[in-house]
Parts: sequence; C-alpha cells; structure tokens
Amino acid sequence: MDFKTAGMIEQPKKFISDTLRPDYPPMIPLLKSDWSGLAFDRNFYTDLAPDFLWDALLAFENGLEVVVISFVDLELDKKPAFVQPDRESLLSYLGSDFRFTADHYVFSQKQNWVCRLDQDVTLISGQTKLIQRLVDCCGGLESVMKIMSCDFDSGQNDECGLEKYLMNLTAGLINRA
Repeated sequence: MDFKTAGMIEQPKKFISDTLRPDYPPMIPLLKSDWSGLAFDRNFYTDLAPDFLWDALLAFENGLEVVVISFVDLELDKKPAFVQPDRESLLSYLGSDFRFTADHYVFSQKQNWVCRLDQDVTLISGQTKLIQRLVDCCGGLESVMKIMSCDFDSGQNDECGLEKYLMNLTAGLINRA
C-alpha cells in the first residue's frame, strides 16, 4: 500500500510496531518469522552502514521513494518524509539540520524492509527473500557476516552474546557466493 494515498500517519507506526520490538543487541528485535536482518556499528561508517549495502538495498526500490521518520516523530504521529531511493539523497536528508543525531527509521513503502538507525546500531531487516537478495548482491552471507562480526567483536568467548545475536538475526539466510 502506498503511504502517500491512505493512512499516512497511522501506517508507519503500525508497520514498525508490527515488525520490530524495541530491543537492542544482543536481543533479537524481529517480530516476523519470515524476516531476517543485518546489523552494523553505525559509528564505523560515514554512511551509517557499508555504502555498497545501502546502494544495493535502495536499488531494490526501482525509483519509489523511501519513508524516513524519527523515533520521536513516529511516537508523536507526525508525518514521515519521503526521500529519493539513493544513498546521496538519504544521507543528505539525514544530514540536514543534524537529523542524523536523532534515531530514525527508513523503510520501503512496500513494507518489505525497514532500517532502524539508532545511535549505535544500524539494523537492516526485511523479508528473508529480500535480505537474501541483498547479501547475494554484496558478496554473499559469509562476506557480510565477516563485516558484521568485525563491527560487533565481543571477544573469543562471545561473553556479550553478540555473535549469537548476528547468527540469530541472519537465520534463514544461506551463503550462495
């Protein structure tokens, strides 16, 4: 459903609450059993996540604008912004007025993926088939897992449970590269 035509204020809030728990690593926030995710330490990236990953994800939109809303605006039932589906436009929007300093959601109007940008983690989650296509475009699951594991290195014994977090987040994905 196109957010611009019906229920624009209510739908983002419902979509987010039906899709993600307000949990953070090492807890798994995914509510839908047919969804998987990827997570990155946003502080390691100028673009809040690997640039090639953004480019691949946003290319899936085929020109349809993505929805962007801050956590605060979502709770206040404010209208979201609609941004062209390319990294430059998205980061320009987030950089304007220092928006990047607030937590945001970025998601597809088709409701098949959502990105949660908090101050520590960039979580990209979506239908497992879509996330599988994404990791396939980005060198395969093993390659993407190496990046995520480096971002969330919790030591040899994984005392914080971050490696388990990444494994659970990517459950359902296979390495095809």
